[in-house]
Amino acid sequence: MFSHWSVSEKKARKWIWIGLAVVAALQLYYVREMIAAFVVLGVVFALISGAGMLVFLVDRANGRTVTSAEMTGLAIPRTARRGVHFRGRAGRQAVSRARRSSVPTQ
Repeated sequence: MFSHWSVSEKKARKWIWIGLAVVAALQLYYVREMIAAFVVLGVVFALISGAGMLVFLVDRANGRTVTSAEMTGLAIPRTARRGVHFRGRAGRQAVSRARRSSVPTQ
């Protein structure tokens, strides 16, 4: 029934099982590679999102610092004007007191 090139049933089963084992191993290898790629991409995503969060927080802190510096920067000239105004008024009062005291009374 079979030609002389045919393989015995025992050898055929052996090669079928080996073929199935190879297919299963390749599938397991593929799954392992996909899981490893998923882990690597997850780590990369976590690093990038952490860096983005760090930049966001630094920018937010810098914005608050700049805002407070602007408010302080606006207060300095106002305080200086008040000081100049007060000094000018105090100086005028001192001069008028000096004139009053130097005027001879009769």
